[in-house]
Amino acid sequence: MSPALSYERVREHLSALSMDSALSTLDGVLEQGQKQGHTVVEVLDELLGKERTTRFERRIQTYLRLSGITHIKTLEGFDFEAQPQVPKEVVAELSTLRFVHAGENVLLLGPPGVGKSHLAVGLTLKAISQGHRAYFLTLHDLVAKSRAARSKNRLDVMMHVLTRPALLVLDEMGYLPLEQQDATFLFEAVSKRYESHKSIILTSNKSFANWGEFFPDPILATALLDRLLHHATTINIRGESYRLRHRRQAGLPTPQPS
Repeated sequence: MSPALSYERVREHLSALSMDSALSTLDGVLEQGQKQGHTVVEVLDELLGKERTTRFERRIQTYLRLSGITHIKTLEGFDFEAQPQVPKEVVAELSTLRFVHAGENVLLLGPPGVGKSHLAVGLTLKAISQGHRAYFLTLHDLVAKSRAARSKNRLDVMMHVLTRPALLVLDEMGYLPLEQQDATFLFEAVSKRYESHKSIILTSNKSFANWGEFFPDPILATALLDRLLHHATTINIRGESYRLRHRRQAGLPTPQPS
């Protein structure tokens, strides 16, 4: 077979296999390989490496689009000086994602505006960037979605959405009182993830002792906490809200506690 025909056959193979990146870079890789005297194996390695990298990047973009994250907040952008009670070394350890590989949880507690959601989003973005599926939603969204699924007899689909990703993020626990059916569904989702060793990041403005304030069943709340706290890292954040600090620095009046 002539070199020209072999070249065309390679292009046909790459096209048939939908290896678009390898196809688009084929000429450049071949030319560079010829100039540098690369072996056939080295040329193939570079070509397939480019295809693999492109596919991974495409997968990351898909995971990000499906993650439910609406505002990009990175760990690198977190203001540790403004919130000195957030332990840098603990966040650095969490950013390695060993907790995801081990199926452990992260619980972020504190009043509104101290950076809980920022940390949760930042860790989620780290996980996605490493190729992990993640799903981020507030408790309010979870309740709304589960009720809509229940009305259509599709709770099993919603449960699959919550249990499939390697990382599930439940933001703003405690802002919304739960009805019994909502609390039961949440417990079932957490239990399934616990049994399959999949991680949860949870943020809440309530201490664990006060979860009975928004849970209709204290026994269920205790059982839920038992599963969340087993193999978990808890970070309690105390301090002033970012928003209140900025208002004060701008000379604007700040709400006074009642």
